[in-house]
Amino acid sequence: MKNKLSISIITCTLNADLAVFKKSLESIKKQRYPKNLVEHIVMDGGSTNGTIKLAREYNCKVHIRKDLLKQEMTRQSIGIKKAKGGVLLMLPSDNILTSEDWLEKMTEPFKQNKKVFCTFSAYNSFEKNMSLITRYTAFFGAPHPVLYFLGKSDKIPMTQKKYDKGKIVNETQDNYIVEFSPDNLPTCGDNGHMILKKAMDTVNTDPDTFAHLDAMLELVQNKYSTFGVVKNSIIHIGKNSIVKDVRRKMQLKNEFYDKRRGKRKYSVFNWHSNRDRINLLKYVIFSLTFVYPLYQSIKGYLKVKDSAWFIHPIFCLLMLVGLGYSEIKWFANQKLM
Repeated sequence: MKNKLSISIITCTLNADLAVFKKSLESIKKQRYPKNLVEHIVMDGGSTNGTIKLAREYNCKVHIRKDLLKQEMTRQSIGIKKAKGGVLLMLPSDNILTSEDWLEKMTEPFKQNKKVFCTFSAYNSFEKNMSLITRYTAFFGAPHPVLYFLGKSDKIPMTQKKYDKGKIVNETQDNYIVEFSPDNLPTCGDNGHMILKKAMDTVNTDPDTFAHLDAMLELVQNKYSTFGVVKNSIIHIGKNSIVKDVRRKMQLKNEFYDKRRGKRKYSVFNWHSNRDRINLLKYVIFSLTFVYPLYQSIKGYLKVKDSAWFIHPIFCLLMLVGLGYSEIKWFANQKLM
């Protein structure tokens, strides 16, 4: 036990889906990791549906900030500051740990390589009868097709055997040691990512401007470039319908990107990157023609028989329409200001 790291789990909530949140809390409760080395901090924005009560039933340290109802990133930053563990686990209420030794496996790379400052799972996964979006996220290794085609997801598709992002510097039976640069850094810092507290403290200076993607980019720029990618998975629950999921993603874009446009450091899409421009053009063409997304669906279905593969062409088009509308709306608002 003396070699085990202390862990602070950070969860931001606001009227969470109680059934899903309970699954998440149960998956934490079942961990074989020493309970005295784990604290769970819940930063709530003023839930009224029983979220707070449920969190307290599982002995979470609940901090209610009604004044920060819509400022999730600010609440996350404050939660990080309150954390006492040596390692932070950023775990939204819709994330479920997939094994009883999940925490143990995620902390191993920190002990194997002293340069490692962040670990995350190589895969998403799902349980039987989970939503189409949840299964899609696992199959494609990304929560939506834009991230998939831009190559910005930290995960790889479920059917892919080898991790192929960043620079692989070492591989063991249980994990990869990977180096990322500012140019190839995927979306990191949330959804089951573990981060050394001492590293995050160097960039978590202002809660009002904090964003986990920006913080991770700043860390990589400051020579924190070594990650541990563990050969396991985490479940990231999606909405029950594609339309609801697309709407939710547009809300997130508006809240976390559009309202801070020009101030954000990390860009999922960077106009100055030739690779990003080419990948975006491919995505637009593929989405409008349907042919390639349908080919990918059929190819995936032949490997794993699941109808979730076939939402890919529809998801591609709906995300394109949603993003197009969102961008037009933003530019129109700018002209009116």
